[in-house]
Amino acid sequence: MWGTAVSHYQVEGDDPCDWTEWERAGRTRGGACGAAAASWTRYEDDAALAKAAGANAFRFSVSWSRIEPQRNAFDDRALARYRRFVDHLLQLGLEPAVTLFHYTHPRWFHEEAPWTSPASVDAFARFTRRVVDALGDGVRLYVPFNEPFVFLLAGYYDGQIPPGIASPRDAARVFDHLLAAHAASAAVIRELQPRAAVGVAHNMMAFAPERRWHLLDRTLARVAHRCYNSGVLEAFATGRWDFRLPPSTRFRGRRDDLPASLDFFGINYYSRLHLRCPGRERWIGDFAYRDKTGLGLTDNGWEIHPHGFEAALREAARGGFPLVVTENGLADGEDRLRGRFLREHLAALGRVEADGIPVHGYFQWSLVDNYEWLDGYEPKFGLYAVDRATMERTPRPSIDVFRELGRQFLVKS
Repeated sequence: MWGTAVSHYQVEGDDPCDWTEWERAGRTRGGACGAAAASWTRYEDDAALAKAAGANAFRFSVSWSRIEPQRNAFDDRALARYRRFVDHLLQLGLEPAVTLFHYTHPRWFHEEAPWTSPASVDAFARFTRRVVDALGDGVRLYVPFNEPFVFLLAGYYDGQIPPGIASPRDAARVFDHLLAAHAASAAVIRELQPRAAVGVAHNMMAFAPERRWHLLDRTLARVAHRCYNSGVLEAFATGRWDFRLPPSTRFRGRRDDLPASLDFFGINYYSRLHLRCPGRERWIGDFAYRDKTGLGLTDNGWEIHPHGFEAALREAARGGFPLVVTENGLADGEDRLRGRFLREHLAALGRVEADGIPVHGYFQWSLVDNYEWLDGYEPKFGLYAVDRATMERTPRPSIDVFRELGRQFLVKS
C-alpha cells in the first residue's frame, strides 16, 4: 500500500464530541476546530486527490460521536455516509484502511463508560460491531486504536486532552482497558470479516540525551525509550507488559489474547526528542527538539531525523509482526523541506527492507492541511494546501516527489 492518511475530527468538521467541549473550555492553544477541512461533504473529492497523488490506499477514521451520539443509539445515516465513502474508494482503486479510534469520544462516554471502567471495553466492542457490519467486506484493513499510549499519556497522565485526568493510578488501569478493548474489537472484526487484517498504529519517537556525557540524561533517554516505544510493542508481542513511567508509575499486566489479536504492527513516526535530567523546568526531566542533524526543524519545531525512523522500523520488526508505516510526515507550509524529508525517510525504509525486513505499506500524514489538536490550523501537514475561506485544495510541489517515490515503492513491492 502507498497511501495518505487523515482522521475524522481533523478534516470532517462540525462534529460535536468531547473535544468540542474541551475547546469551549479554552483548553487548546489553537482555538476551535469548526469546519476543519470540510471533508464530511468533500471526502469523494479528497479521494480523487489521493489517487492523483499516486496513492493506492486511503487511511481514514470514523467518528464515534457521529455514529453513536447517545449510548446504544446509533445513527444509520452516519454509518451509511462512511459506507458510501468506502464504496467510492474501491471504485477508484484505493484500499480503505479504517481507524476506529482517533482520540475523540461521544459526549456521553466519559460519564457512562470511561476508560477507567471495564464498561469501556464492552462499549468499544459494540461500536466496532456496528461499524464493521455497516462497512461490509470492502474494508480489508482495520486499526482499532491510533496511538493508544499517546492518548493515555495526554488524557490520563498529564491531562492535556480529554478527559483531562492527571492520575498515574488511573493511567495504569486505562492502559489495561485499552489493550482489552483492542483484543475485543479484533475479535468482532474477525467474526464479521474473517479476511480483514487488524493492526495498531503506535507512535514511536527517537530519544537522545541532551548531554551525551551526562549519566542522568542517558538514563532518562533509555527509560523514555523503554516505556514509550517498547512497552506497547512488547505487550502485543508477548501479552505481558512491565515498565515504569517516571518518576514512579508502574505499568504491569497480562492479556494472553493480545498477541493473536494483531495481524500487523503500524508505526507512526515523526521526530526525535532530547532529554535533560534534572530539568530546568521539571526536576524529573525536560525535553526539547534540537536540529542536531542539520536537516532542519519543521514549522512546529520538530527535528527531522530519518535515522530514528530506520531504528523504529528495526525495533518494531523484532515484535514478529508484519510492518506498516501508518503515519509519517511533517508540518511545512512553504514546502521547503517536504521533498527531502520524503526521500530521506523512504531511503531509510529501503535500508530496512534491504536487510530482509519487508514494509507492507506507507501512509503519508497528511493528505490535506487539517486541524492539529492543541495547535489548531497553524501547522501545515498536507500534501495539498487548504484555503480556510473557500476550502479549495491546492497541490504543493512536493506532491511530485511523493508520486515518484510511490511508483518506486509499488514496483519494488
